[in-house]
Amino acid sequence: MPSRNIPSVRLRRIGSALRKAREDSGMTMDTACRRYGRSKGWLSTLENGLHSINCQELADLLDFYQVPEGPLRQSLLHLAAHRPGKSWERAYEGRISAAALDLASLEEDAELIRNFEPCVVPGLLQTPEYARALTRVGPARPVRNTGVLVAFRMARQKVLARPDPPHYVAVISESVLHHRVGGPDLMYAQLRRLSETAELENVALHVLPNSAAAYLWLAGPFHLLSLRPPGNLTVSVIEQLTKSLFVDDDKKIALNEEIFSLLLDASLDEDASLKLIERLASRV
Repeated sequence: MPSRNIPSVRLRRIGSALRKAREDSGMTMDTACRRYGRSKGWLSTLENGLHSINCQELADLLDFYQVPEGPLRQSLLHLAAHRPGKSWERAYEGRISAAALDLASLEEDAELIRNFEPCVVPGLLQTPEYARALTRVGPARPVRNTGVLVAFRMARQKVLARPDPPHYVAVISESVLHHRVGGPDLMYAQLRRLSETAELENVALHVLPNSAAAYLWLAGPFHLLSLRPPGNLTVSVIEQLTKSLFVDDDKKIALNEEIFSLLLDASLDEDASLKLIERLASRV
């Protein structure tokens, strides 16, 4: 039986991954059901996030689709084991973490992405050089493959330029535009990238001015990702130093949405934000 009339974020995540694994294996739904020995109705509801699956059967199905060991498989099994109604955490790792995979998957399924960044340029708007400079600093961790991390972040950005892209609304603190990451040439290129991306029809970039800095106490960096139907679900991703917290509790999400609205209302409009970015770029 379907676990809910409306799928949870976790079930949508598992279902979309299983659909892709099936398609990558070259099997139609009919073929997969015949070979795996389950009904078409069961697999259809599973792929649409309308049915839960236990870890053992998920592992069997991943074996059936020949999904190898690695972060993706670990991510799916983690979500299958997760208790409904609870937030889930993801610890950062040296290479592509499960947290990053979860976030990228949600971005791919999103109809609307809202992002607040008080300290750095949003990941979806960073240049490779800016992203590389960020990955080089931080406390001691397992050895990082900077090239892989930067390439993965750049790959995530393709979601904004695909034929049917999500609408992306970003609020960034004005201080981010003044922070010197790397040298002048790097910052000039990053500011130009912001102004160019802001011209996209599906991108709305807003700057929270220094005059409204009191609003910065409301929240650290976070995302709000509203997924495409069925369900029109929203998940909040709260970024911390060593992990990401994925929240799909309705009350907590409503609070984050209220906070984002307050930040957006206190920010410059798109035209004023773009003029500020271009003015600062001319001074670098």
